[in-house]
Amino acid sequence: MSESINVFVSYSWAVERDTKIVEELGRLCQERGINLIRDNNTLKHGELIENFMKELSKGGHVITIFSKPYFESKWCMYELLSIYQRGDFEQRTHPVIADDCDLQGRAYRLGLVKFWRDQYQKIKHETDDFDRELVVDETNDVILYRDISQKINEIVNFAAGRVTTPLAELQQQNYTQLLDRIKLVEKPSDTSSQMCDEDFLQEIRESLKADLKKSDPFCGHVIQNCGRDFGEAGQLHDYLIEQCVAGEFVDVIQNLQSAFVDSYDNINENDTGALKKLYDAAEDAVSKLVVFNIKKEWMMQFRSDCSTRGHHEHILPEMTFGSVVVVSSREARAIPRLYMDRHSLNIQAAKGIGLESGIRTNDVVRDVIKRLYSRVMERELTTDLDEKQMISTLQRTIQQRKKQKNLKLRKNYFLLIPTNNHSELADTEVQTKLKELLPDLSLIRLKSGRHEKTFIVEDEDLMVAISEFFTTLEKYKSK
Repeated sequence: MSESINVFVSYSWAVERDTKIVEELGRLCQERGINLIRDNNTLKHGELIENFMKELSKGGHVITIFSKPYFESKWCMYELLSIYQRGDFEQRTHPVIADDCDLQGRAYRLGLVKFWRDQYQKIKHETDDFDRELVVDETNDVILYRDISQKINEIVNFAAGRVTTPLAELQQQNYTQLLDRIKLVEKPSDTSSQMCDEDFLQEIRESLKADLKKSDPFCGHVIQNCGRDFGEAGQLHDYLIEQCVAGEFVDVIQNLQSAFVDSYDNINENDTGALKKLYDAAEDAVSKLVVFNIKKEWMMQFRSDCSTRGHHEHILPEMTFGSVVVVSSREARAIPRLYMDRHSLNIQAAKGIGLESGIRTNDVVRDVIKRLYSRVMERELTTDLDEKQMISTLQRTIQQRKKQKNLKLRKNYFLLIPTNNHSELADTEVQTKLKELLPDLSLIRLKSGRHEKTFIVEDEDLMVAISEFFTTLEKYKSK
């Protein structure tokens, strides 16, 4: 039997008296084996509420019941600020909007900034004439109000960028969408996750072995560049993988790049079959070797984090688009398809979606669907294609291609959500609708300011080496 999960709840007492949201959540959590921890059934007479709030801020899961009174409450904002400052805010918090507090409205958010700025200036003015040692509690309040006034805009803007299901819909569904994020499925054990990853890497290993045999000239030059006697070419793939794991990816790619050029010069330009095999061997080798540059420990943690989120939602640290392709492909157990596209690395059939300027919000979903259809199906839309048929075909195609048993046929599709709040794709309503229409399309967002050692070599070194490699291939294709 799995252990009970502890979940804290941060809310306004005044709002709870009218809505009974926390009471309802308590009953539903109990049915799921979730231990909902709230102040009035945890604190005993005489205990300090501040100690409880400190424990709440450390919680792995915190349900935040947002409301107008909440954002104007000193204690509620103390809790929210503490949670935010401890990090992993998005992963640990589960928001509910209890009233008509308009987080999407700029006027409302700016009004909160003004409210807390005024509160800070007021209490600061009241305490300016006192020695701090004589008014310790009041001085602490000055510091708290200052911190809230400085961070309120950042926190509320972040909260506004999250997908939040309307309260009526949550209640109708017994808060399933919210509670599933807390306890969707049993988390896979580290051993299970590691085994799945090892199985995929073994698939890649065997496929790489076959790739190198596609072009004898290419394979021969790679071996020559290694300066080793492998006995037989069949052991070459293991050596190249070992070099990548040892942090020598750049040298490996430069080896392949040089081998490609030397092989090309030795093949008759009229022998199109041999040239095609050369290009295929080189491109496929690089696409597969790059997955071995992700740190195993990081990948295991990332997969574990992904299992707690629904709708294929992935959060990555700041990285280049090419690196996003590599990480998301390994998570999906697919080969990352990298190639040059107008001086930038991109993924086949899943390029970034550029929207027309001046487009209205209620047209964005339709526009994204059309563009995705053209990219995924690799054909232009016809004017007589029924919209429902288009969505159904796109949905089923993504689903089936992602689940192909054959590694060569398996494809990974994702949509990179922009961090720019002014982008149409940053609209939470748009994201919610896309999730409903295309449940197997991964939505990936980059966490600003979050830097992690994801790759064995530096992210930029990784992408520069690949970019140089594909630049060389493009140069020779134009000959």
